[in-house]
Amino acid sequence: MRKLVLLLILSNVFLTACQEQDDTHSEIPLMKVNVVHPQTMEFTRTLTLSGSWVAKEDVAIGTALQGLQILSVEVEAGSAVTKGQVLATLEHSNVQSQLLQNNAQLARAKANLVAQETTLNEAETNLKRYQALATADAISRQELEQQRAKVATAKANKQSAKAEIEQIQAQVNDSRHQRNKAEIISPANGIITKRNAETGALTDANALFHLAKNGEIELEVEANTNEIILLKQGLSAKLKTLTHKQKNGQVRLVFPEIDPKTRLGKARIAFVNSQMPIGSYSEVDIALPKQKVTHAVPLSAISFNVDGRTSVLVVNIEGKVERRFITLGSQYQDWVEVVSGLSVTDKIVKQAAAFVSDGDVVESQLIQG
Repeated sequence: MRKLVLLLILSNVFLTACQEQDDTHSEIPLMKVNVVHPQTMEFTRTLTLSGSWVAKEDVAIGTALQGLQILSVEVEAGSAVTKGQVLATLEHSNVQSQLLQNNAQLARAKANLVAQETTLNEAETNLKRYQALATADAISRQELEQQRAKVATAKANKQSAKAEIEQIQAQVNDSRHQRNKAEIISPANGIITKRNAETGALTDANALFHLAKNGEIELEVEANTNEIILLKQGLSAKLKTLTHKQKNGQVRLVFPEIDPKTRLGKARIAFVNSQMPIGSYSEVDIALPKQKVTHAVPLSAISFNVDGRTSVLVVNIEGKVERRFITLGSQYQDWVEVVSGLSVTDKIVKQAAAFVSDGDVVESQLIQG
Protein backbone atom coordinates (compact mmCIF):
# COMPACT_ATOMS: atom_id res chain seq x y z
CA MET A 1 0.00 0.00 0.00
CA ARG A 2 2.78 2.38 0.87
CA LYS A 3 4.50 1.54 -2.39
CA LEU A 4 1.34 2.39 -4.32
CA VAL A 5 0.95 5.77 -2.62
CA LEU A 6 4.58 6.60 -3.26
CA LEU A 7 4.21 5.65 -6.89
CA LEU A 8 1.17 7.89 -7.29
CA ILE A 9 2.98 10.85 -5.68
CA LEU A 10 6.00 10.44 -7.96
CA SER A 11 3.75 10.21 -11.00
CA ASN A 12 1.96 13.42 -10.04
CA VAL A 13 5.25 15.28 -9.55
CA PHE A 14 6.46 14.09 -12.93
CA LEU A 15 3.30 15.19 -14.69
CA THR A 16 3.40 18.60 -12.99
CA ALA A 17 7.01 19.12 -14.10
CA CYS A 18 6.12 18.23 -17.66
CA GLN A 19 3.17 20.64 -17.56
CA GLU A 20 5.41 23.52 -16.40
CA GLN A 21 7.95 22.67 -19.09
CA ASP A 22 5.26 22.72 -21.77
CA ASP A 23 3.95 26.09 -20.49
CA THR A 24 7.46 27.52 -20.65
CA HIS A 25 7.91 26.41 -24.25
CA SER A 26 4.49 27.84 -25.23
CA GLU A 27 5.40 31.50 -24.27
CA ILE A 28 6.03 33.66 -27.44
CA PRO A 29 8.49 36.58 -27.04
CA LEU A 30 7.30 40.10 -28.03
CA MET A 31 8.47 41.56 -31.34
CA LYS A 32 11.10 44.25 -30.92
CA VAL A 33 10.62 47.41 -33.00
CA ASN A 34 12.72 50.56 -33.30
CA VAL A 35 10.97 53.72 -32.23
CA VAL A 36 11.93 57.40 -32.25
CA HIS A 37 10.70 60.56 -30.58
CA PRO A 38 9.75 63.60 -32.70
CA GLN A 39 12.89 65.69 -33.11
CA THR A 40 13.55 69.42 -33.00
CA MET A 41 15.46 70.30 -36.17
CA GLU A 42 16.34 73.18 -38.48
CA PHE A 43 15.21 72.51 -42.03
CA THR A 44 17.23 73.92 -44.91
CA ARG A 45 14.58 74.31 -47.57
CA THR A 46 14.97 74.53 -51.33
CA LEU A 47 12.21 75.53 -53.73
CA THR A 48 12.51 74.33 -57.33
CA LEU A 49 10.75 76.52 -59.89
CA SER A 50 10.75 76.74 -63.67
CA GLY A 51 10.20 79.45 -66.24
CA SER A 52 11.38 81.17 -69.39
CA TRP A 53 14.13 83.66 -70.12
CA VAL A 54 12.99 87.22 -70.81
CA ALA A 55 14.60 90.61 -71.26
CA LYS A 56 15.14 92.42 -67.98
CA GLU A 57 13.85 95.55 -69.69
CA ASP A 58 12.08 94.98 -72.99
CA VAL A 59 12.01 98.09 -75.19
CA ALA A 60 9.43 98.20 -77.98
CA ILE A 61 10.67 100.30 -80.92
CA GLY A 62 8.10 101.67 -83.37
CA THR A 63 7.15 104.83 -85.25
CA ALA A 64 4.40 107.43 -85.05
CA LEU A 65 4.35 107.63 -88.86
CA GLN A 66 1.62 105.30 -90.06
CA GLY A 67 1.21 103.82 -93.52
CA LEU A 68 4.76 104.54 -94.71
CA GLN A 69 6.70 101.96 -96.66
CA ILE A 70 9.82 100.47 -95.08
CA LEU A 71 12.69 101.13 -97.49
CA SER A 72 15.41 99.17 -95.70
CA VAL A 73 16.11 97.17 -92.53
CA GLU A 74 19.64 97.35 -91.18
CA VAL A 75 19.63 94.77 -88.34
CA GLU A 76 18.54 91.21 -87.59
CA ALA A 77 17.23 89.52 -84.45
CA GLY A 78 20.24 88.91 -82.22
CA SER A 79 22.16 91.95 -83.46
CA ALA A 80 23.98 94.03 -80.87
CA VAL A 81 23.15 97.71 -81.34
CA THR A 82 24.18 101.02 -79.80
CA LYS A 83 22.14 104.03 -78.80
CA GLY A 84 21.39 106.21 -81.84
CA GLN A 85 22.07 103.48 -84.40
CA VAL A 86 19.76 103.41 -87.45
CA LEU A 87 17.71 100.21 -87.43
CA ALA A 88 15.48 100.86 -90.45
CA THR A 89 14.60 103.61 -92.92
CA LEU A 90 11.07 104.56 -94.02
CA GLU A 91 9.88 106.14 -97.26
CA HIS A 92 10.45 109.90 -96.87
CA SER A 93 10.29 111.52 -100.33
CA ASN A 94 7.33 113.77 -99.42
CA VAL A 95 8.90 114.82 -96.14
CA GLN A 96 12.24 115.41 -97.86
CA SER A 97 10.57 117.52 -100.54
CA GLN A 98 8.81 119.61 -97.90
CA LEU A 99 12.09 120.05 -96.05
CA LEU A 100 13.79 121.32 -99.21
CA GLN A 101 10.95 123.78 -99.86
CA ASN A 102 11.09 125.08 -96.32
CA ASN A 103 14.85 125.49 -96.53
CA ALA A 104 14.43 127.50 -99.75
CA GLN A 105 11.81 129.71 -98.11
CA LEU A 106 14.10 130.20 -95.15
CA ALA A 107 16.93 131.29 -97.42
CA ARG A 108 14.66 133.84 -99.14
CA ALA A 109 13.41 135.13 -95.80
CA LYS A 110 16.97 135.62 -94.58
CA ALA A 111 17.84 137.51 -97.78
CA ASN A 112 14.76 139.68 -97.28
CA LEU A 113 15.90 140.44 -93.73
CA VAL A 114 19.29 141.56 -95.02
CA ALA A 115 17.55 143.85 -97.54
CA GLN A 116 15.28 145.31 -94.87
CA GLU A 117 18.25 145.95 -92.60
CA THR A 118 20.01 147.75 -95.48
CA THR A 119 16.92 149.86 -96.15
CA LEU A 120 16.66 150.72 -92.44
CA ASN A 121 20.31 151.74 -92.28
CA GLU A 122 19.88 154.00 -95.30
CA ALA A 123 16.70 155.52 -93.86
CA GLU A 124 18.38 156.22 -90.50
CA THR A 125 21.38 157.80 -92.27
CA ASN A 126 19.07 160.03 -94.34
CA LEU A 127 17.11 160.95 -91.21
CA LYS A 128 20.27 162.23 -89.54
CA ARG A 129 21.06 164.31 -92.63
CA TYR A 130 17.51 165.66 -92.76
CA GLN A 131 17.65 166.60 -89.08
CA ALA A 132 20.82 168.65 -89.73
CA LEU A 133 19.20 170.36 -92.73
CA ALA A 134 16.05 171.08 -90.75
CA THR A 135 18.14 172.74 -88.04
CA ALA A 136 19.59 175.03 -90.71
CA ASP A 137 16.09 175.61 -92.13
CA ALA A 138 17.27 174.05 -95.42
CA ILE A 139 14.23 171.73 -95.63
CA SER A 140 10.69 171.97 -94.52
CA ARG A 141 9.35 170.28 -91.41
CA GLN A 142 7.06 168.17 -93.62
CA GLU A 143 10.09 166.67 -95.44
CA LEU A 144 11.68 165.80 -92.06
CA GLU A 145 8.50 164.03 -90.91
CA GLN A 146 8.35 162.09 -94.17
CA GLN A 147 11.89 160.82 -93.58
CA ARG A 148 11.01 159.83 -90.03
CA ALA A 149 8.06 157.87 -91.42
CA LYS A 150 10.42 156.03 -93.79
CA VAL A 151 12.61 155.01 -90.83
CA ALA A 152 9.57 153.73 -88.91
CA THR A 153 8.41 151.78 -91.95
CA ALA A 154 11.88 150.26 -92.42
CA LYS A 155 11.95 149.19 -88.76
CA ALA A 156 8.52 147.56 -89.11
CA ASN A 157 9.63 145.75 -92.27
CA LYS A 158 12.73 144.47 -90.46
CA GLN A 159 10.64 143.11 -87.58
CA SER A 160 8.26 141.51 -90.06
CA ALA A 161 11.20 139.86 -91.83
CA LYS A 162 12.48 138.49 -88.50
CA ALA A 163 9.03 137.11 -87.65
CA GLU A 164 8.84 135.45 -91.05
CA ILE A 165 12.23 133.80 -90.47
CA GLU A 166 11.10 132.46 -87.10
CA GLN A 167 7.94 131.04 -88.64
CA ILE A 168 9.77 129.38 -91.53
CA GLN A 169 12.49 128.11 -89.17
CA ALA A 170 9.77 126.36 -87.14
CA GLN A 171 8.50 124.76 -90.33
CA VAL A 172 12.03 123.66 -91.20
CA ASN A 173 12.50 122.17 -87.75
CA ASP A 174 9.21 120.31 -88.04
CA SER A 175 10.12 119.00 -91.49
CA ARG A 176 13.54 117.94 -90.24
CA HIS A 177 11.88 116.21 -87.27
CA GLN A 178 9.51 114.39 -89.61
CA ARG A 179 12.48 113.46 -91.79
CA ASN A 180 14.33 112.10 -88.78
CA LYS A 181 11.28 110.01 -87.90
CA ALA A 182 11.79 108.21 -91.16
CA GLU A 183 14.92 106.73 -89.60
CA ILE A 184 14.11 104.21 -86.87
CA ILE A 185 16.76 104.83 -84.20
CA SER A 186 17.78 102.57 -81.32
CA PRO A 187 16.97 104.37 -78.04
CA ALA A 188 19.59 102.43 -76.04
CA ASN A 189 22.41 99.92 -76.19
CA GLY A 190 21.27 96.32 -76.26
CA ILE A 191 20.36 93.22 -78.24
CA ILE A 192 17.58 93.04 -80.83
CA THR A 193 15.36 90.22 -79.57
CA LYS A 194 12.61 90.44 -82.19
CA ARG A 195 12.41 91.95 -85.67
CA ASN A 196 8.95 92.59 -87.12
CA ALA A 197 10.08 95.10 -89.77
CA GLU A 198 10.21 93.80 -93.34
CA THR A 199 11.43 95.73 -96.38
CA GLY A 200 8.46 96.88 -98.48
CA ALA A 201 5.89 96.52 -95.70
CA LEU A 202 3.84 99.47 -94.43
CA THR A 203 4.17 100.79 -90.91
CA ASP A 204 1.33 100.50 -88.39
CA ALA A 205 0.83 100.78 -84.64
CA ASN A 206 2.80 97.59 -83.92
CA ALA A 207 6.43 97.67 -82.79
CA LEU A 208 9.01 97.20 -85.55
CA PHE A 209 11.66 95.84 -83.18
CA HIS A 210 12.05 94.64 -79.59
CA LEU A 211 15.26 95.41 -77.72
CA ALA A 212 16.74 93.85 -74.57
CA LYS A 213 18.19 96.97 -72.99
CA ASN A 214 21.92 96.57 -72.30
CA GLY A 215 21.56 92.92 -73.34
CA GLU A 216 20.38 91.93 -69.85
CA ILE A 217 18.08 88.91 -69.55
CA GLU A 218 16.48 87.17 -66.56
CA LEU A 219 14.64 83.97 -65.75
CA GLU A 220 10.95 84.61 -65.13
CA VAL A 221 9.52 81.76 -63.04
CA GLU A 222 5.97 80.89 -62.06
CA ALA A 223 4.89 79.79 -58.59
CA ASN A 224 1.61 78.92 -56.92
CA THR A 225 0.22 80.92 -54.02
CA ASN A 226 1.89 78.80 -51.33
CA GLU A 227 5.25 79.08 -53.09
CA ILE A 228 5.15 82.75 -54.04
CA ILE A 229 4.68 83.87 -50.42
CA LEU A 230 7.99 82.19 -49.56
CA LEU A 231 9.96 84.19 -52.11
CA LYS A 232 11.77 87.33 -51.03
CA GLN A 233 14.03 89.71 -52.91
CA GLY A 234 17.68 88.75 -52.52
CA LEU A 235 17.25 85.00 -51.94
CA SER A 236 20.05 82.92 -53.47
CA ALA A 237 19.33 80.78 -56.51
CA LYS A 238 21.19 78.15 -58.52
CA LEU A 239 20.45 77.46 -62.16
CA LYS A 240 20.06 73.83 -63.21
CA THR A 241 22.12 73.19 -66.35
CA LEU A 242 22.76 70.15 -68.54
CA THR A 243 26.49 70.51 -67.91
CA HIS A 244 25.88 70.45 -64.13
CA LYS A 245 27.94 73.63 -63.81
CA GLN A 246 26.53 75.80 -61.04
CA LYS A 247 25.43 79.28 -62.04
CA ASN A 248 24.53 81.44 -59.08
CA GLY A 249 21.94 84.19 -59.07
CA GLN A 250 19.35 85.77 -56.83
CA VAL A 251 15.71 86.75 -56.72
CA ARG A 252 15.53 90.31 -58.08
CA LEU A 253 11.79 90.88 -58.19
CA VAL A 254 8.63 89.23 -56.88
CA PHE A 255 5.51 90.43 -58.68
CA PRO A 256 2.79 91.51 -56.23
CA GLU A 257 -0.07 90.08 -58.30
CA ILE A 258 -1.49 86.57 -58.76
CA ASP A 259 -3.08 85.73 -62.11
CA PRO A 260 -6.81 85.27 -61.35
CA LYS A 261 -7.15 82.58 -64.04
CA THR A 262 -4.07 80.43 -63.47
CA ARG A 263 -3.64 81.28 -59.75
CA LEU A 264 0.07 81.61 -60.41
CA GLY A 265 2.43 84.40 -59.47
CA LYS A 266 5.72 85.41 -61.07
CA ALA A 267 9.22 86.26 -59.95
CA ARG A 268 12.41 87.33 -61.74
CA ILE A 269 15.76 85.62 -61.08
CA ALA A 270 18.86 87.58 -62.12
CA PHE A 271 22.10 85.90 -63.23
CA VAL A 272 25.34 87.62 -64.18
CA ASN A 273 26.31 87.43 -67.88
CA SER A 274 23.65 84.92 -68.81
CA GLN A 275 23.67 83.93 -72.48
CA MET A 276 20.44 81.92 -72.63
CA PRO A 277 18.13 82.50 -75.63
CA ILE A 278 15.01 84.56 -75.03
CA GLY A 279 12.04 82.24 -74.48
CA SER A 280 14.10 79.17 -73.55
CA TYR A 281 13.08 77.02 -70.57
CA SER A 282 15.11 76.52 -67.39
CA GLU A 283 14.75 75.29 -63.81
CA VAL A 284 16.22 76.95 -60.74
CA ASP A 285 16.70 75.96 -57.10
CA ILE A 286 15.97 78.78 -54.66
CA ALA A 287 17.39 78.58 -51.13
CA LEU A 288 14.63 79.54 -48.71
CA PRO A 289 15.26 80.83 -45.16
CA LYS A 290 15.96 78.06 -42.61
CA GLN A 291 12.92 76.75 -40.73
CA LYS A 292 12.91 75.58 -37.11
CA VAL A 293 10.78 72.45 -36.76
CA THR A 294 9.74 71.14 -33.32
CA HIS A 295 8.13 67.87 -34.48
CA ALA A 296 10.20 66.19 -37.19
CA VAL A 297 9.96 62.45 -37.89
CA PRO A 298 11.72 60.20 -40.41
CA LEU A 299 10.01 59.96 -43.77
CA SER A 300 10.17 56.17 -43.42
CA ALA A 301 7.73 56.36 -40.51
CA ILE A 302 4.97 57.92 -42.59
CA SER A 303 2.12 55.89 -44.10
CA PHE A 304 0.17 57.40 -46.98
CA ASN A 305 -3.39 56.10 -46.93
CA VAL A 306 -5.55 55.57 -50.00
CA ASP A 307 -8.02 58.16 -48.70
CA GLY A 308 -5.30 60.80 -48.86
CA ARG A 309 -4.65 60.94 -45.13
CA THR A 310 -1.25 60.35 -43.55
CA SER A 311 -0.50 58.43 -40.38
CA VAL A 312 2.20 56.92 -38.17
CA LEU A 313 2.28 53.95 -35.80
CA VAL A 314 2.71 54.95 -32.15
CA VAL A 315 3.61 52.57 -29.31
CA ASN A 316 1.72 53.58 -26.17
CA ILE A 317 2.83 53.15 -22.56
CA GLU A 318 1.44 49.61 -22.45
CA GLY A 319 3.45 48.57 -25.51
CA LYS A 320 0.40 48.48 -27.74
CA VAL A 321 0.62 49.80 -31.31
CA GLU A 322 -1.97 52.36 -32.39
CA ARG A 323 -2.38 54.26 -35.64
CA ARG A 324 -2.24 58.05 -35.31
CA PHE A 325 -3.41 60.32 -38.13
CA ILE A 326 -1.23 63.40 -38.57
CA THR A 327 -0.90 66.56 -40.65
CA LEU A 328 2.34 67.03 -42.53
CA GLY A 329 4.25 70.23 -43.17
CA SER A 330 7.51 70.77 -45.03
CA GLN A 331 10.11 68.14 -45.91
CA TYR A 332 13.89 68.25 -45.66
CA GLN A 333 15.91 65.34 -47.03
CA ASP A 334 14.63 62.21 -45.16
CA TRP A 335 12.70 64.15 -42.50
CA VAL A 336 9.15 65.47 -42.48
CA GLU A 337 7.55 68.12 -40.30
CA VAL A 338 4.44 67.01 -38.41
CA VAL A 339 2.18 70.00 -37.90
CA SER A 340 -0.42 68.25 -35.73
CA GLY A 341 -1.17 64.83 -34.26
CA LEU A 342 1.98 64.11 -32.22
CA SER A 343 3.64 65.13 -28.97
CA VAL A 344 7.38 65.17 -28.30
CA THR A 345 7.09 62.14 -25.97
CA ASP A 346 5.34 59.86 -28.46
CA LYS A 347 7.19 56.74 -29.57
CA ILE A 348 6.87 56.43 -33.33
CA VAL A 349 7.67 53.21 -35.19
CA LYS A 350 10.59 54.24 -37.40
CA GLN A 351 9.70 51.95 -40.30
CA ALA A 352 6.08 52.19 -41.39
CA ALA A 353 6.58 48.98 -43.41
CA ALA A 354 7.59 46.99 -40.31
CA PHE A 355 5.59 43.81 -39.65
CA VAL A 356 3.41 45.42 -37.02
CA SER A 357 -0.19 46.50 -37.19
CA ASP A 358 -2.61 48.58 -35.24
CA GLY A 359 -3.37 46.73 -31.99
CA ASP A 360 -0.19 44.63 -31.80
CA VAL A 361 1.75 44.48 -28.54
CA VAL A 362 5.48 44.99 -29.08
CA GLU A 363 8.68 45.68 -27.23
CA SER A 364 9.91 49.16 -28.25
CA GLN A 365 13.57 50.05 -28.56
CA LEU A 366 14.19 53.80 -28.53
CA ILE A 367 16.89 54.87 -30.98
CA GLN A 368 18.20 58.17 -32.25
CA GLY A 369 16.60 59.25 -35.51
